[in-house]
Amino acid sequence: MKNKKIRIAISGANGRMGKIIIKEIFKIKNIILSILITKEKIKNIKYKNKNYKIKNYTSLKNQENNFDILIDFSEKKNTIENIKYCVKNNKNIIIGTTGFNDKEEKFIKLSSKKICIVKSSNFSNGINLIYFILKKIIKKLKNKKIKIKEKHHKNKKDSPSGTSIEFAKIINKSLGKKNCKKEILKNKNITFVSKRIGNIIGNHSIIFSDKNEILEIKHKAKNRSIFAIGAIQSAIWCFKKKSGLFSMKNIINK
Repeated sequence: MKNKKIRIAISGANGRMGKIIIKEIFKIKNIILSILITKEKIKNIKYKNKNYKIKNYTSLKNQENNFDILIDFSEKKNTIENIKYCVKNNKNIIIGTTGFNDKEEKFIKLSSKKICIVKSSNFSNGINLIYFILKKIIKKLKNKKIKIKEKHHKNKKDSPSGTSIEFAKIINKSLGKKNCKKEILKNKNITFVSKRIGNIIGNHSIIFSDKNEILEIKHKAKNRSIFAIGAIQSAIWCFKKKSGLFSMKNIINK
């Protein structure tokens, strides 16, 4: 098992994240980029002045023998179908897709009893450290007004972002409040401010305030490689797992 190379499939390989994950995979030993799941065919991939041909398919159908782990940064409808396929064929999956509703979240949790799923709204180490910090400090700040602000590129569909929702989930859980997405968005104690502008990768801030002071926690993504690297780290970590639902927080705390 030590010398076995992990065969990675990427769903959403034509997307912003998919293209960067492809480049980052080439930098890591003991990983093979085996297949790409794309809407439009990628003819070849250039890395270090060499052209590589990777097999392209429009779906995972009949590809169970060609990969070990799927990394999925596609659209939620497509991701749900990919999860079904992975469960049927005993393949682990890394999910970077966001915007799932409560019913879909329940399906993902149920599926994780059969396969290993690593699902994170944000695969950067910095954001996941903020998750950790929030858990430690939120009870000390429970009487302050809370505002969660985020900016992303103009093509991002879900709003608020998955990262903002995760911030709110951590806050709600720490304060003993209901934690489903629907209830979070109704919570009058948390204000969301979401903007979709240009090519912004991802800016997030959590602001705690009262009449005496303001505390702000901020994170700015300078490039998308941080998410790609986190997703690949998750795939390596998940490779030997049989089942369970995990997030990037588990990988950081390994």
